[in-house]
Amino acid sequence: MRFSQNNMLEKTKKYKKIIVVCIVAILFMVISFIFIYQTYIQKIIYEERLNQMDEVTHQMFLNLEDVMETKWDYVKVQCNIIEAADIRTTEDLSLHMKRITDLYEFADSKITLLAVDDSGKYYTEEGNQGMVRDTYHFEHSPKKINYVSNFMTTNESRMVFLKKLEHPIRLQSGQTINYYGLYQDMHELNEYFGCDAYENNNSVYILDDNGFKLFNSNKVELIKGHNVFTVLKKMQYLHDSSFDKAEKELKEKGVSYSNAILDGTEYFYVLKKMDHAAWNLIFLVPAKYVATNTVRLVKLIIWFIILFAVVAAGCMIKGIVTVLRKSQSEAIEIERENNTRLETINTELTQAKRAAEQAFEVANNASQSKSDFLASMSHDIRTPMNAIMGITSLIRHDAGNKDKVIEYVDKIDVSAQHLLGIINDVLDMSKIEAGKTVFSYSDFSILEFMQEIQTMFCPQTEEKHQSLVIHHENIVHEWVNSDYVHLMQIFSNLLSNAVKYTQKGGKIQFLVEECETKSSAYAKYHFAVIDNGVGMSEDFKDKIFDTFTREESSLTNKIQGTGLGMAITKNLIEAMGGTIDVDSELGLGSCFEVFMDLKIAEESVSSALQVEESETYDDIMKGMRFLCAEDNELNAEILTELLKIKGAECTVCENGERILETFERSAPGDYDMILMDVQMPVMNGYEATKAIRKSSHEQAKTIPIIAMTANAFSDDIHHSLTVGMNAHISKPVEMKVLEKTISSIKFGGGG
Repeated sequence: MRFSQNNMLEKTKKYKKIIVVCIVAILFMVISFIFIYQTYIQKIIYEERLNQMDEVTHQMFLNLEDVMETKWDYVKVQCNIIEAADIRTTEDLSLHMKRITDLYEFADSKITLLAVDDSGKYYTEEGNQGMVRDTYHFEHSPKKINYVSNFMTTNESRMVFLKKLEHPIRLQSGQTINYYGLYQDMHELNEYFGCDAYENNNSVYILDDNGFKLFNSNKVELIKGHNVFTVLKKMQYLHDSSFDKAEKELKEKGVSYSNAILDGTEYFYVLKKMDHAAWNLIFLVPAKYVATNTVRLVKLIIWFIILFAVVAAGCMIKGIVTVLRKSQSEAIEIERENNTRLETINTELTQAKRAAEQAFEVANNASQSKSDFLASMSHDIRTPMNAIMGITSLIRHDAGNKDKVIEYVDKIDVSAQHLLGIINDVLDMSKIEAGKTVFSYSDFSILEFMQEIQTMFCPQTEEKHQSLVIHHENIVHEWVNSDYVHLMQIFSNLLSNAVKYTQKGGKIQFLVEECETKSSAYAKYHFAVIDNGVGMSEDFKDKIFDTFTREESSLTNKIQGTGLGMAITKNLIEAMGGTIDVDSELGLGSCFEVFMDLKIAEESVSSALQVEESETYDDIMKGMRFLCAEDNELNAEILTELLKIKGAECTVCENGERILETFERSAPGDYDMILMDVQMPVMNGYEATKAIRKSSHEQAKTIPIIAMTANAFSDDIHHSLTVGMNAHISKPVEMKVLEKTISSIKFGGGG
């Protein structure tokens, strides 16, 4: 009996150890996963913030450079004027300055004309003002002098622009005026230092080459002390950055970005060396104002992951504890029974095994529920990525089975398109919120627009056995001038939702009607997307156009989406001067109505001259020879093989400089077309295109050039066409799109 009790005690201790080990292991895995995932996300956020800083500050720096260049233009003009004037005395000089100041209304801009003689004295329209403080600027007699100083009659900071006169002015008193120019109050630049993207919460300091403060645009002194570089060196840097790296990048590139903590507050800063001024600039903004929407989204994702990881871990721990305790109870019961009940004991063991399997299944279901819920919130970007990685392994396993490989490739394409759609939605919303959306207007036919909608959505509705009705009424002005791409995006979003949220066998309608209007230049159009799908509640109708918002139900939770589509749609419609309304009833369907004024197009070419959408392009590239620019070795290999499949040849260059050299060395007719990657080292695609168009090659002006870039926004497309490219396709490159673009260039003159 004592042996049996000791045996049971030993088993009890063993079970407790197993429970503790399992709990520790599960907690370790959960914590490790959260830590690794958060580290990865923080890196992505940091890069996104730096990219946004680059976009926001780039234009500000350009504006400042333009202002500085304008000041030098003023100085050059004034030097020419004074050299031509008859100046003999200081009184003549003062009178001349006053007359010019009144003539050009310099006083309104707080600009003061300034002259400096060979003894270091300076003169304004008020006469001799004494000696210049910062005389070291005049050492070695430079041709131009530019600095920030408070050496004038007040202690306010002034920017000084002086040019050495080609013909110095000798005064009767014996002095010689060697330098002439102007100075202006630094506060006149404050309008260029503010940043609407950060709600003007930024600060800008003007520094000399050694980091000493020359001017502060903000009333609040964020950086204490005279030398900014000294303070920056002592700051606590994040993301493996440092002041030494920032200083090195500033010297090499003229601009650098970094992230550090100052007095307990996290900041992002930009150091910029001015091209048209002899000083540096630091742009400082609290981190909480940088890419706020992206940070908010990522924090929400992390909290959801932590929540469901904890829930899943809790379920698994509870299941293990339950199984082990039940097994322990059954073991004790077995010890108490005699050998004659062996059959009963075996039955109980079988039941225990079944219970363990059920508990394990419960744990698996809990984990699966977590993943499904994350997918329903459309935040699980890893879902399509995992599919791509998993299917890649299957392709390696079944490489000899052609049918399997084709099936796997189709699935990879679906997953990649889904992932690309999520990324595009997030980028579109980021572009809209940053106010960077650019509209590109062109003439097109409303009827052909409707035909393309039908071509695009018929396969989707047929797959779900839905009926798609597209109808138009009172179309008086068929040809309009608007942004075709964004208009297609708007109604693709609306119709895509209608297809997704309408059951099999349902009905979807797309109606277009031209309404009466008094305008002779614009036609008022009424668009309606109607379905008899799941509909939506009254509460959800009020927030359907908010970002990251989806209806929660057993039906909609199974449908993937980012929750950004309707927000993007509404923003685009309003930006194009239109309105959108929704009427819906739960279980009966929804109706989205869009009213928009579209400019009536002038005489347009017949659509019969355009390449028909139904035309196939299977042999369009056969026998063609391409010159390709692609700096990524894997992408270059993929592009080469895809072109080879289509019967084309390809010569790949790793940067813009190499492709320019290869083209210039080629004979006329060696290449039929150039595929140009935009973002490359040494020389980017835009610069390479400009150089090719300016070269002396016989085909320099005629050879078609197609841009390949991940930036698929309208302003990027416009930039490509501006520098001399014929067309633009987005990465990843789809061969059908490339074939259609090539056909459009060959037969229609553009892409």
